[in-house]
Amino acid sequence: MRPGAVRPNLLAIVPPYAIHGPPAGAAALLAYLKAAGCRDFGFLDLRLFTPDVATPTYRMIGAFGESFVLDIPDLPLVLALLENVRRGRDPLAIADDVIEPYCLARGINTLFVRSWLQRMASLVANVFDAIPDLAFVGFSTWTSNYLTTLLAAAHLKRRARAPFIVAGGPQVSQSAASARLGLRSGLFDAVAVGEGEETLFDLYEHYSPQQRALTAPIAGALLPDPGAPGLAYAERPLLRLKELPLPDFDEMHLPAYRIGGKRVATYQLSRGCTDKCSFCSEWVFWRHFRLSRMDKAVVEVAELQRRWGIERIWFTDSLLNGQMNRLRDFATGLIEAGIAIEWSGYMRAQMDAPTADLLRRAGCVRVFIGVESLADETLKLMNKRMTETQNLAAVQAFLDAGIEVKVGLIPGFPGDTRERFVRTATQLRRMQDTNGRLAVSHEAFVVLPGQPIYADLASFGLSRLPWPDDVIAICPELADISQKIAWRIEGANQGMDRVGEHAISLSLVGPAHPTDRDADETHEALSLYRLDQAPLAAGVWLARTLAPNGHVVGAILIEDERVAFAGDRRRTALARPSGNAPNDAPMPICAIPAVAAWLDAVLARHHVGAALSAPRVAPAKFRALAPDLASGRTAASRLTLGPFTIARVIDGTLWLADLSTGEAERVPATDATAAALLRGEDVAVDSTALALAELGLLVYCALPDDAATEPRRASSERPRVAAVPA
Repeated sequence: MRPGAVRPNLLAIVPPYAIHGPPAGAAALLAYLKAAGCRDFGFLDLRLFTPDVATPTYRMIGAFGESFVLDIPDLPLVLALLENVRRGRDPLAIADDVIEPYCLARGINTLFVRSWLQRMASLVANVFDAIPDLAFVGFSTWTSNYLTTLLAAAHLKRRARAPFIVAGGPQVSQSAASARLGLRSGLFDAVAVGEGEETLFDLYEHYSPQQRALTAPIAGALLPDPGAPGLAYAERPLLRLKELPLPDFDEMHLPAYRIGGKRVATYQLSRGCTDKCSFCSEWVFWRHFRLSRMDKAVVEVAELQRRWGIERIWFTDSLLNGQMNRLRDFATGLIEAGIAIEWSGYMRAQMDAPTADLLRRAGCVRVFIGVESLADETLKLMNKRMTETQNLAAVQAFLDAGIEVKVGLIPGFPGDTRERFVRTATQLRRMQDTNGRLAVSHEAFVVLPGQPIYADLASFGLSRLPWPDDVIAICPELADISQKIAWRIEGANQGMDRVGEHAISLSLVGPAHPTDRDADETHEALSLYRLDQAPLAAGVWLARTLAPNGHVVGAILIEDERVAFAGDRRRTALARPSGNAPNDAPMPICAIPAVAAWLDAVLARHHVGAALSAPRVAPAKFRALAPDLASGRTAASRLTLGPFTIARVIDGTLWLADLSTGEAERVPATDATAAALLRGEDVAVDSTALALAELGLLVYCALPDDAATEPRRASSERPRVAAVPA
């Protein structure tokens, strides 16, 4: 079956960045574009092709307690990649004398970093090479995926007709060096700073497909200045949330984003924060606290349920209770409208028992509270505007209402002391119970651009160290930028004090919350060297592993095939590359000849399999349209196999499984939907097809309300979004 075509204008995210739900930024951008009459953009989340991993290429704490700055924490790797691109070499041909000392100083396995980066390079190449025509690509960037975003851009810029590339997101908005390195190297053509909806629309509106360049300067975008050696930038006024459209998830593989087994959407009641904590960059990024209308929010939550079958909302607000009366209005509105939905989000430690009870009745099941410390002296240093008494009362109010609480702590805050931190940990431990309703976040204090503390280190007893000369020399052409990047900080409560406090915070994470454990940052849910097998029914299993090229592969197995695999694995368990030298790494399981032959034979029995060489790349439209089936509104819709779906007939039953999520379902091979799929056809929307689509095993070829079969160029119309004066 030929998958649908991915649009040449694309928003994309590359790994690694933790998946807590569908990406809020991309959903907001897609909604704004559509509201402006522009349906030209698709979306591709490359994180769904490969196992999630936290921070494979950097650490916040060094092997000997160093406090690394999160500006560009993996700068040596970034500079090596950029220098290789400049010289026309393999971007990942990083010399041993660059990567080995870097990894050792951070306690990272060098072989893993090389292997992981090569897999990301293969994944990026295979995914984007499956899209022959790309004209305009927007990447969302965070600290964790800045290096791999540059890697993806480098691959795209090698095309004969390279796309226009825009980078946006927190990393390039708050790290001036990240934006400048991407622009100077030519891998980024523009950087959208801060709020991106209107900036992206204007960039696309003034982009010339023929010239592959902009026809005018754009406010809110950092651009090369054609009349000067520097960069041009004009700040853009903020938007009014009250007039922004509902986030749009049509282009996303929504069944892959779940929390607690429930389909989740991201949503905002507000942007910005009422607090101005010295360690926080959120309020700096958003500039002002802005709130939507609560009646609008209630209506939109109902629409999230109707349109996409959302069962839980993850609020991405920096602060949900920035205005307590408005939060009460929202909760009351949900109850009065009869909207039953679970939700969670971030709040400050300001809560009373009646309000907590109201929130729980309205569906709030979990909150993250930035407590940070229970010492009044430390809270004052943090500019928290909170006290120990207020913190404890808020946590208890939530717990008493039956709401799970995750408390944020900051081990190693400058000016804090061992004694104060131990006392904080002791008090929180006493509030914990065996039900695990109180969890603890344990992110050690770190300095990054955008924090007020970053520009005022001396007053906190801190000093910054620049990167060593040998690192700057990796890419001499960019030395004027890299010389200004901070490497480490030293001073108050850093070093072993910070390491010790971090260890104490880890001790507060109990067995009731295994997902909150301090996982190894290089841990991957699937391994190159193991075939994970999960039972689907008696005698049927779903097997998954990781291909050497970085994407998830797998097969639906029967008992005889499992037995054959076990025998092949025993005979080749110690297989190594040529030479069997002591430092040779084990072979990936799919690279073992006997296992590869076994898997090829099994996949040959599938109706649709997962190639070892490259993933299948296709758009993944999603809607929860089951309620509309009887009315005939879905009659014109067609469904096709999802981009991660494999399918196999076993004893008269068609089995389908999603390699991204592990979800599987079966239907009789004689069912009309199954019969059409086996003939290689798209299928009509019926109850069977909708049930499979709810799991992501089938996806929509087009949605019923698509305005046209062909995308339209952006028009001069845009949503009515009045600006908020800065």
